[in-house]
Amino acid sequence: MNEGPSAQPERDDDLHDCVERYEAMREQNAHYFFDVDEFEIIIEHYLEQSDAKRAFEVLGYARQQHPGSQDLMFSEAHVMMSMGKLNRALEILDAIEKMEPFNEDVHLHKASIFSQLRNYRRAVEHYRRALELAEEGLDDIHLDLAFEYENLEAFDLAIESLQRALEMNPENEAVLYELAYCYDLADAQQAAVSYFRQFTNDHPYSFVAWYNLGNALARLDRLDESIEALDFCLAIEERFTSAHFSKARNLLVQGKFQAAIECYQETIEFDGPQAITFSYIGECYEKMENPQQALIHYDQAIALDPNWVDAWIGRGVVKDMQDRPLEAVKDLEHAVKLASEHSDGWFYLANAYARCERYEDAFQAYTRMNALEPENLDGWLDHSDLLLRMKGADAAVKKLREGEQVHKLSGKYRYRLVSYLLRSGHQQQALLELEEALMADHAGHVQLLEHYPEAAMLPQVIHLLDLYRR
Repeated sequence: MNEGPSAQPERDDDLHDCVERYEAMREQNAHYFFDVDEFEIIIEHYLEQSDAKRAFEVLGYARQQHPGSQDLMFSEAHVMMSMGKLNRALEILDAIEKMEPFNEDVHLHKASIFSQLRNYRRAVEHYRRALELAEEGLDDIHLDLAFEYENLEAFDLAIESLQRALEMNPENEAVLYELAYCYDLADAQQAAVSYFRQFTNDHPYSFVAWYNLGNALARLDRLDESIEALDFCLAIEERFTSAHFSKARNLLVQGKFQAAIECYQETIEFDGPQAITFSYIGECYEKMENPQQALIHYDQAIALDPNWVDAWIGRGVVKDMQDRPLEAVKDLEHAVKLASEHSDGWFYLANAYARCERYEDAFQAYTRMNALEPENLDGWLDHSDLLLRMKGADAAVKKLREGEQVHKLSGKYRYRLVSYLLRSGHQQQALLELEEALMADHAGHVQLLEHYPEAAMLPQVIHLLDLYRR
């Protein structure tokens, strides 16, 4: 039903009048009459205010004035859901369903409850039943259904549901964002590129679709194409700062730091100064080896948000680069105090401790970093190198072996392990590892010679290098 442009203001007036009358009645300890529609409006108002206790109180008054009203049953179910009494809410919805078997709202509410109870399969059943019964809002029901498929890790079905939603309403931006997220969860970037390229052909003014296309291309390292898609997005919606950030990140990865800075600065014009923006600009200056400007921008980020962890890490890294390790440690300790799960913070703090010759602190920081982000190979390599310096090659081998399960297939890992094994005198084991490494990545042997130049003097190593070169 089309309520017309004046319907919403009228509803707002009704809401205001009803709530005002109800609150006046409570203050005066009086008894006013409200019809069922008015009670429903008042209850919904308090639920929107997250005041379930007051909504429950209103429900009590409503039941006194309208005993046996079936219309109040939905309001009662809403109140029970808000109070966390989900099984009671299901009982009420079952009763409504017996009276109104073709009411899609019953199934939508049941689906929501089953989702809260983590019974995602039942939630899916009720959303699918709601789709059979509903005549409008089908795109939003498909979106809710997709969330349940995501909970079940059935990403293909989630993607299918979201695509159906866009067939019904291609302008539903929430669905476009969720579809991009689903492709990401499914690690299906090529499929995302294909879909959003076709979608932008059909709907060339959908800036969100261009943005999603740009991000999917970036994940495939097709950065020039990504920037082109993001430029189309920004041509349609100039003030869409997320696209500016994505474009700037591409430029940063490409080493076009000045262009990235200009892109970040544009977002300041639209959104005003923000900690994240200054922090990214600081990172660009850091990579341009301009420590003064990097520190100025990191300081601006911290002035805007004293808890902005990346800026504290950036400050620490720059000061370490400037050979100010004591100051670097102070900033990096503050960073990990703010965010104890931030693996980068622990990594750079470990490096700074080592430069301050606080070796036991460095070992503890590396250990924390390895536990938080075991897939970060540099953490294992730096940790092992410090052990090599302080405790010898056997200790380095032992530490590097701890990361073997994650990094065994990495050439960089294998060649470093060969270096440690050769140093520790385990030559036979080293040659077996070297043979595997050469079969997988012969060109990578340069890493071994850089880390342990003496390897080039060993006849067996020279023999294997020559053998696998052929």
